[in-house]
Amino acid sequence: MPTLSVTGLRRRFGSAEVLAGADLEVPAGTLTCLVGPSGSGKTTLLKILAGKLDPEGGKVLLDGRDWSFTPPAKRGIAMVMQNHALFPHLSVLENAAFGLEELGVAPAEAARRADEALRWVGAAEWAARRPQELSGGQQQRIALARALAQHPSLLLLDEPLSNLDAASRLELRSMLRRLVREKGLTVLCVLHDQKDALAMADRLGVMRGGKIIQAGLPIDVYRRPADSWTATFLGMANLFKGKVLQVGAGEFIAETALGEVRGALATPSAAPAVGSAITVCIRPECLHLDAMPPEENAFKGKVVDSLFQGDHALHDFATPSGVVLKVAEFNPRQRVGSKASWFAWAEPEDVVGLVS
Repeated sequence: MPTLSVTGLRRRFGSAEVLAGADLEVPAGTLTCLVGPSGSGKTTLLKILAGKLDPEGGKVLLDGRDWSFTPPAKRGIAMVMQNHALFPHLSVLENAAFGLEELGVAPAEAARRADEALRWVGAAEWAARRPQELSGGQQQRIALARALAQHPSLLLLDEPLSNLDAASRLELRSMLRRLVREKGLTVLCVLHDQKDALAMADRLGVMRGGKIIQAGLPIDVYRRPADSWTATFLGMANLFKGKVLQVGAGEFIAETALGEVRGALATPSAAPAVGSAITVCIRPECLHLDAMPPEENAFKGKVVDSLFQGDHALHDFATPSGVVLKVAEFNPRQRVGSKASWFAWAEPEDVVGLVS
């Protein structure tokens, strides 16, 4: 399977620059998920990769070969659109085989490939049925089978989990990861739900303003966001300002409204100068409630409100400085109304310094 490399990709629609120099690497045999707000250029990027749109700048490389203007049928790329695009007058098997003859596949081989792909996605038992007889999740499997039957070098998925119920989303997430492992697929998947992307991806890209602003392992992008916007886009985050007192070896000490904190720089190569401003980021799940905390990164206060969510609770932890921290407590206890003072504390590696 080839590695996809996108460099400096640009595209305008009228006066709007939808892609503004997007760069992205999709390693062979991986599931890469792309997230970003509406209008950030995600679907436009997929359409250029599929050959449905031409770029106005930049390159699309597959294993080093420039495919920027190669006709779609010669790219070996399959794309599953958000609306499934199934034909109601064809059976499931016929839908899965559709388009293979145009690729030069003989009818008997097309039927064999379609049957094989339906088995891969757990849909062989529906082969004789019509798409309108199936649920949304089942239809999504048929659209995926049709793409897999093409034996693509790269599979593009545009919002494959949209409009599915919770159970179907979990099933499809697991199935996609299994197919990537077992079949060695290379997949680029656009999603609007950050939690789905974090759960599915081998690699995660965050898109904003027509550019990929951060990409890497999901845990690294989540725990070491490039900036404040990325931090809050990917999940809840406590952000507060500070002034750098010391910096070195990828770590920092800063004075904040909560007192002195020590943590790790999100981007050690862009270390801030002593005396400069820094934004401190602590995820709610990285804060712990304790009556006897460690000496550093411990903030005294009280739980003033709590949102119980079953396996965990999200507390509002008010400090004497006026800063209210969000604290996630798993296997939670009743905290609201307690007269006791608590400390919310975090390990230095979970206190992240952002320079933007």
